[in-house]
Amino acid sequence: MKLVLVILSVFSLIITNNKIDEINKLTKDAEESFFKGEYEKSIDNYKILIDSFGLSNEKVYLNLAHSYLLSKDTLKAIESYNHASHTENNEVKSIALQQLGNINEKKNKLEEALSFYKKSILADNTNNDSKFNYELVKKKIQENQNQNKDNKKNQENNKNSDKNQNQKSSKKNQEENK
Repeated sequence: MKLVLVILSVFSLIITNNKIDEINKLTKDAEESFFKGEYEKSIDNYKILIDSFGLSNEKVYLNLAHSYLLSKDTLKAIESYNHASHTENNEVKSIALQQLGNINEKKNKLEEALSFYKKSILADNTNNDSKFNYELVKKKIQENQNQNKDNKKNQENNKNSDKNQNQKSSKKNQEENK
């Protein structure tokens, strides 16, 4: 009986070590593919880590999101960044939120971007990129608001100018008809 337990223990260790070796190999391959710009291969490796090995490490989701984003699959990138942002690791959370801010900023969804940058800063106050982006987007929003005010003033001035022009034309027509 003891011999069976020892054999099972050794066999279990071998299987566990093989699984760890495979996880390490896939992680390394995914990272190398990413740095070579082979994003689809990187995505495939990260998906195997998640789906086949049940790895739910927030860094894996963050790297998967980066790969999706650079392969121009924004929807899957957003999904993976959202998943990565639900972590206790504040550095990873901050980076994921910052990337969501970047995506929204590129889509000109400035209010949403500002919100993500703020959450990113709250998650990790040392994230200077998010601080910079927050201030930049805040300034863009202010400029847009000022531009909208100027446009409204110009429209009102044009309206008044047109009204005055019409009144002058009407007077002139009345004088000519007399």
